[in-house]
Amino acid sequence: MRWLKKLPWSKQASRDDAALLLGAFLGRNPDPKNLDYYSALFHKGAGLRKILNEISQNDEYESHFGRRREAGETEGPKVWAGEDFAAYVGEPGIENILVVKLDHIGDFVLALDSFTVLREAFPEAKMTLLCGPWNASLARALGVFARVEALDFFAPTADGSRPPFSRERLGELGDTAFDLAIDLRVDPDTRVVLDHISATFKCGYVSDACRSVLTVGVPRPNFLHSDSLALNQRMMMLSLAHGVVDFFRRDAQWRGASLRRTLAGNAGVDLPFRKGRPLVALHPFSGRAIKNWPLENFLRLAAFLTREMEAAVVLLGSKAEAEGAPGLAARAEEAGARSYVGRTSLEEAIALIAEADLYVGNDSGLTHLAARLGVQSIAIFSGVAPIETWAPFGRDVTIVHAPVACAPCYLPSLELCPNGHKCVAAIDFDYVRALAQRQLASRRATASAR
Repeated sequence: MRWLKKLPWSKQASRDDAALLLGAFLGRNPDPKNLDYYSALFHKGAGLRKILNEISQNDEYESHFGRRREAGETEGPKVWAGEDFAAYVGEPGIENILVVKLDHIGDFVLALDSFTVLREAFPEAKMTLLCGPWNASLARALGVFARVEALDFFAPTADGSRPPFSRERLGELGDTAFDLAIDLRVDPDTRVVLDHISATFKCGYVSDACRSVLTVGVPRPNFLHSDSLALNQRMMMLSLAHGVVDFFRRDAQWRGASLRRTLAGNAGVDLPFRKGRPLVALHPFSGRAIKNWPLENFLRLAAFLTREMEAAVVLLGSKAEAEGAPGLAARAEEAGARSYVGRTSLEEAIALIAEADLYVGNDSGLTHLAARLGVQSIAIFSGVAPIETWAPFGRDVTIVHAPVACAPCYLPSLELCPNGHKCVAAIDFDYVRALAQRQLASRRATASAR
């Protein structure tokens, strides 16, 4: 590697090489600050070993490649509740919307399609626009907004001095309660306005200028290589608008009974042993051992539910999962349950899950299906990946996890875990058993009251 120090890199060559190396290690085009820093290292003749060591200390590198960390103390199992998860899976009423678009005429024209997307998505909502005074008459002429308010956040021309901003300049808007506030500007400067707006949900491109937690916070793209029309301001604002709309969208076609008919058709599984008892479906697999709660715990849970809760319990899984758990059918029978692992098609498994009163599983495809089918579900998550990224979509899902310092680890296999699989080991049987007991009892009480 010593010969690299002697190469006469020009500034442009240094920049090109830094961009190539960072792109490979970070998985995206580098931001300008990172690029400038590593370009300077190349230009000064730093050795490749030093440069690679520098990159390996980068937080983004660690998140991409799962640098191992010590697990530390485990808090114990708990139900995960993402700050906006209830809004994501529920059906919040959006009746009063504020759209912030404070920049100049060209930017305003590029936002017209985004205005339409929001208007069509929330046809009954009252929409208010906060815009620059030079765009107020155009905004009123659109007929999209019930109310148009003006604020000169910027100077009339881009090269003018910007007026100082304060909450008082918002007037009545600062005291108005909105269900949803969206700042369509891609650049970060106007996001500070959201801090002074009262809204249940605030959305926009991510910005350090904004202290508010954004319900939908879209990362700003890297404009270093901007030769794609997808980075056109019109497209960027549309991406945000569609992201906000899709966050709140509820399509009955892809959930509940409708989804079951679409995916499973007339498929079904005969369950003669059920005999009117509540049905519980368990899926003790996921395709990755590092994501799985122990099979023994699932069997213990099956025994408790059959003997103490008088439930009919079935275990589900694929043929490959059956081959990886020899003797499972006999062990399930000892627990009073029935193993259908390897004995159903996917369509039959979906039909069976749709009939269940309760589903319990790991972070798996069947768990996502159970959530979408509207089945009351308990999803057990390891620390492999962020729950925010992979949380099942469904209103009746309870997500159980154990916070540990080494999560998310992104490790591909259990053998690579240096911390004894603490993220799963800490989810003790009694915690899940009590949760399943409460949920099944609640389900039974609701059914009896009908």
